Amino acid sequence: MSLNPAQIDKVSEELRSFLRVEVRSKKLKKLEPSFYKNVTAALETLKAEADGYLGKTDIGNYIKIKDRMDDIERDFKSLFQRRFDKIATLSIYDLDSEVMSALTPEEKEFIVNLHNMMRDQYNLLLSKNNPPEEAPEPSKVREPTFPVQQHEEVRQEAPPKEDEKQDFILVRILADQPPIAQPERDYYLHDNDLVYLPEKFAELLIKRKSAIKINLN
Repeated sequence: MSLNPAQIDKVSEELRSFLRVEVRSKKLKKLEPSFYKNVTAALETLKAEADGYLGKTDIGNYIKIKDRMDDIERDFKSLFQRRFDKIATLSIYDLDSEVMSALTPEEKEFIVNLHNMMRDQYNLLLSKNNPPEEAPEPSKVREPTFPVQQHEEVRQEAPPKEDEKQDFILVRILADQPPIAQPERDYYLHDNDLVYLPEKFAELLIKRKSAIKINLN
């Protein structure tokens, strides 16, 4: 998407404005869903313009446009560092509507993935600190301690065809679930996890009241 000079000026001014707010405030400022796409479009437009001047050996205008690009990239890097530092910190806690409403679609996907990684690491550390269980008797060594429980409805799900595109939806898990085997992978779901799941599998969990759908809009 190509932008005109007035649109590039607007993107640059908004970037500086958001940066000033992020520096002064401990809270996240709400960004428009298209914010990152607009910054990318401005940089791509300026790059094409700079390449055009370079092709004409117009070094003066080439340097002028490159300096403009450097300014935008510098401001963007500062905004990214401050904003994503806050997002990373917030990902440790439960994600409420106030936090999610301030994020762009790209940031929402990032914080959900990071939140789940934090919970997995927490559970991993907790399990390592638990005292080891007693070894089973020799006759029972081959029996798994925690057998994978496959509900009939899950087993009867037909695996998707290789050329069939799967849709994924975001859900919140309402309680710890036993390991669930699916055609594409095994799932280990825990209470309060936020995770993207294949639509059919997610609807099955929602129907069982084991999960609720999260709308990001």
